[in-house]
Amino acid sequence: MNKKNISLVCAGILLLSLQLMIKIGNVYFDIFNDILAFILIAIGGFPLTKRNKTFKKSGRIIVIGLILTVFAQVLSIASASLELTNIVTIMCGLSVIVNIYYTYYFNEGLILEAKFQEKEALTRSLRLIWALYGILVFLSFIATMSGIYMITIIANLLSLMFCIFYVSNIFNISKGLYMEGLPTKHMMQ
Repeated sequence: MNKKNISLVCAGILLLSLQLMIKIGNVYFDIFNDILAFILIAIGGFPLTKRNKTFKKSGRIIVIGLILTVFAQVLSIASASLELTNIVTIMCGLSVIVNIYYTYYFNEGLILEAKFQEKEALTRSLRLIWALYGILVFLSFIATMSGIYMITIIANLLSLMFCIFYVSNIFNISKGLYMEGLPTKHMMQ
């Protein structure tokens, strides 16, 4: 693992956290495209799958997330001709689900790495930070579904600010875990 992997994963998490839907014609698009987010996460996250079992599980979530986000965008385009309602709910809901699942397994992978390296102190508060992040992402989804523009903006801003805090914690943990080089004795074969 190197800084590039973590940077790409964190950039993808930031993009996933942002939900700003615009309507062009009858088709909804997320300005901060979730497909792009999962491509960034895939590029940074797949090399991590060799590190431990939990990172390997996160690799499966990357594939599922990419499939679901592509499906949601195709569904959005198809909804223009089918006149489907609630397409934004489906798109945002799929994004929230894969965001929470991926970040959970990514978190647990970092915690397992810290345990292998006997540096558990680095990840002591990571589960709490992730739980607060997950709650804010979910509340942002609920706010988006409320249809009240001001509440949606405030919820998205709170979610974004906490996502930046979460990502900065991941960077700090990664520096502590990998500044001495990559330990390999625990890596999966």
